[in-house]
Amino acid sequence: MTSNLQRFFAPNGIAIFGASEDFRKINGRPLKFLLDKGYEGPIYPINPKYQRLAGLPCYADVRSIPGPVDLAIIAVPADAVAGALEACIEKGVGGAVIFSSGFAEMSERGREREKELTALARRGGIPICGPNTVGFWNAYEHVLATFSQAGEGPVNGGPVAFVTQSGAFGTALVALLRERGLSLGYFVNSGNEADLMFADLLEYVVRDDRIRVVAGYIEGLKDGPKLLAVADEALALGKPLVIAKVGRSAAGARAALSHTGSLAGSDRVYSGVFRQKGIVRVEDEEELLDFVAAFAMCPLPLGPRIALVTHSGGAGVLMADKAEAEALQTASLSEATQAALQKVVPAFGSIKNPIDITAQFIAEPRLLRETLEIVFADPNVDIGVFYLGLMDAFSETIIEQFRAVLAGTDKPLLVAWAAAPQSAREKMSELGICAFPTATRAVAAAGALVRYAQHRQRALSPKQSGSLAGTHVQARHDASSSNAPEKQGFAAPAGRTFELLRSYGIEVAPWRLAANAREAVEAARAIGYPVAIKIESPDIQHKSDAHALVLNIRDDDGVRRAYDAVLAAARVYDENARIGGVLVQKMIEGGEEAIIGIQRDPVFGPVVMAGLGGIFVEILADVSFRAAPFTLTDAHEMIRELRGFPILCGVRGRPAADVDALAEMLVNISRLAADHIETILEFDLNPVKVLPGGAVVVDALLIRPDNGDIRYG
Repeated sequence: MTSNLQRFFAPNGIAIFGASEDFRKINGRPLKFLLDKGYEGPIYPINPKYQRLAGLPCYADVRSIPGPVDLAIIAVPADAVAGALEACIEKGVGGAVIFSSGFAEMSERGREREKELTALARRGGIPICGPNTVGFWNAYEHVLATFSQAGEGPVNGGPVAFVTQSGAFGTALVALLRERGLSLGYFVNSGNEADLMFADLLEYVVRDDRIRVVAGYIEGLKDGPKLLAVADEALALGKPLVIAKVGRSAAGARAALSHTGSLAGSDRVYSGVFRQKGIVRVEDEEELLDFVAAFAMCPLPLGPRIALVTHSGGAGVLMADKAEAEALQTASLSEATQAALQKVVPAFGSIKNPIDITAQFIAEPRLLRETLEIVFADPNVDIGVFYLGLMDAFSETIIEQFRAVLAGTDKPLLVAWAAAPQSAREKMSELGICAFPTATRAVAAAGALVRYAQHRQRALSPKQSGSLAGTHVQARHDASSSNAPEKQGFAAPAGRTFELLRSYGIEVAPWRLAANAREAVEAARAIGYPVAIKIESPDIQHKSDAHALVLNIRDDDGVRRAYDAVLAAARVYDENARIGGVLVQKMIEGGEEAIIGIQRDPVFGPVVMAGLGGIFVEILADVSFRAAPFTLTDAHEMIRELRGFPILCGVRGRPAADVDALAEMLVNISRLAADHIETILEFDLNPVKVLPGGAVVVDALLIRPDNGDIRYG
């Protein structure tokens, strides 16, 4: 797909359907922008009303254009779009951007029109962006295929690309990025995504060597697995993806059959998968602007140790608090560094981190450069933030000192300059000095730099465990739907479910199926007391709800009583339930309870959930998600994300649980999820007993889409 987009994004010849001589109109602006911004290829206006437009020959249709056309800009009424696209296919046009609205965003008839466009584009082999898009630009080749007012401003080939699903909001962010002095090499609005989707467009700009950081805005995805593949490529290239994902509610609320289904709201899955793939998710437009600026202007830090320098003690405390919240380490300065600082910093200041150079800085601005040079020379410092306020009279001197510091170090420096004069902000942007208006925003950006750098180091490390890094499973279902499936499915027999788990190297507590009380006693003796007895029924999925299980049985008489009690409870719960006997299972004592689940996500396909288990899992909702399959490193990160992780490490005299065994189980489950996504709707392993040595599945619920058998091994 990306190779096909070369003609689209860097065309030699652009045709404009519906071109107008009125440059204020939607169909007039592209011609104006192409002329104003210096596009060097041939431009072919198409409109049977005119013979010439803006001094250029104007054509009645695309077929009459004498030369080749790489890109078509289609700005005609919705009813005429399909005809224009058919003409483009006949002409051999390399791609089309469709401004026209009146498609799926409008009505059922519009949805049908859009489906026709999709089929036409795929059949004709012509990539289309839109419909209902404000278009795109490629600043490097001066290609402005847009009608947005953003095209009026400077369009310089900078190191940032921005791909957005929202046209109006996206162009507003373009204006804000310009205010920050950030130049966009690419701006792309994906529109309705009838053909080219968000990840297709993202892939192209990621692969351009001139781009260093890519920003994105999404409301939902039709191409989740493709985005994951692009994220892996971007990570390998060292190009951060900074994405605002809005819409935090669940994608299609439903009555889930499993704990996993009820917990897998779309936002939790997005957050987990984004962390897995190193995508920097931002909360709002302010964070997007801040983080893009930091990645565009700063080198990546080698570690999380931050130095905080200020002329305000209060600002130093504020930054230290924020650094802790961002999981940064306040650097411990070496004795040599402290001795050097003591010669520079006033006696009434502080040479401890945060470093306070005091108000003496106002009289002696050189304190800034001298202090920062000493601090950045310390091998214990990976990244630095300097805070100052006002200082209008000394702004030029201060900026020169920042420039001198940056010239002498390869470590990132972020500046928090409260109430900086406009001229100073512009000059710092011009010089590539990354500045923020508040202390906390500067430290937050430092946190983003550190987290991305750490993730990239882990992902590219030769010690990365497992062979699944960079692999993906394409969603083998209709990923274009934003709604999860309705409540449906069939529970697989527990015995067959346990066999499936064991075939993937997952340990299950020993069990036997018994058809009567005598067989139950024999099973308990063979397994060894204590045991649990559970009803075996596809119609009773949560046995505790039906009181159809008895735990901690320690003798034969207890087994007989439990057998009768479990059958009776099952009949009371559902008199029509199909009963397949009882499951006799070894009680696993001690350890901590965890839950593992598989969910068929409508966007990303198979995802795996991990959390602390037990009956309160849905109330506490302490869970994390990753797309399957994944590596051992990913599994450990999932576990460490849990708020209850310290419990697994051992508290109040309890022995530490075997986190390594739990992580290995997660990796095996991720392989199972990837292999069986077509035959699994939901899969709960709850509880999983994480012991001081090992991890064992005690119970599992597998929901399948039908009553057919499942593949094993």
